[in-house]
Amino acid sequence: MRLELLKVGHCSHPEAVVVRGGTWRARSFPAIVGILHHPQQGYILFDTGYARRFHEATHAFPERLYRWLTPMHLPQTEELPYLLAQRGLTTEDIQYIFISHFHADHIAGLLDFPKARFICSESALYAATHQQRVHGLIKGNLPALLPPDLLQRTTFIEECPTTASGLAQHAFAKGYDIFADGSCLAIALPGHAQGQFGLLCSQDDSRYFLVADACWTRASFKDGSKPLAVANIIMSSTAQYHRTIEALAQLHAMQPDLFIIPSHCQETYDEFSHAQKI
Repeated sequence: MRLELLKVGHCSHPEAVVVRGGTWRARSFPAIVGILHHPQQGYILFDTGYARRFHEATHAFPERLYRWLTPMHLPQTEELPYLLAQRGLTTEDIQYIFISHFHADHIAGLLDFPKARFICSESALYAATHQQRVHGLIKGNLPALLPPDLLQRTTFIEECPTTASGLAQHAFAKGYDIFADGSCLAIALPGHAQGQFGLLCSQDDSRYFLVADACWTRASFKDGSKPLAVANIIMSSTAQYHRTIEALAQLHAMQPDLFIIPSHCQETYDEFSHAQKI
């Protein structure tokens, strides 16, 4: 199986909110999408990143606050359909989209894939579709970005067989075997959003752990640093979020060869992209 990372737009936000000790200047945080080519299952996306539709979904109040707090930047050359076309693919070539969680910067492109099957947590989907408008917005949800037939096209992670992940940290020991072949294991990453899951996969002799927003930058799992308290407003559970970061830091110390991929870390994206070119 082959993994590639795509940068599908970015948002800007004061660095100090996300990285303790950072400046209050705006910093770019990329929306990283994984594209996996499975020999039997075809092409699989890990999230979709941003899409132009985000601006439509945040045109009115109170949703416009989302746009103001985390301004989206999406050059045409970073739009997901364009990036797929550069690789000889169309949106119809994508068989599955693994949805780590339902924050807008991870699912804004779902409507561009009318034939794809979705894989997500049942609790994540329920939370994204059963919250009062303002509360859902505070938690990062924009229902306008969801396909009307989302439920009919979804396989729930919780219905997949379980297996040992092989990860040394006990918090991540249980994996859900998405295709029942050991190639893609969904791993629970509680705290940031209800029902958030990451994806553990292999390429050649390397293992990769796409951890979505379990942490925003590699600094968190390298030294256990956490965002400022103001960021806690969007968390489903601050206590669980902190435990997940601490578990990732322990995992990194125990298995330093495991490549951990946060969805908004530019340094991780650059390192991965450089390694793929060698």
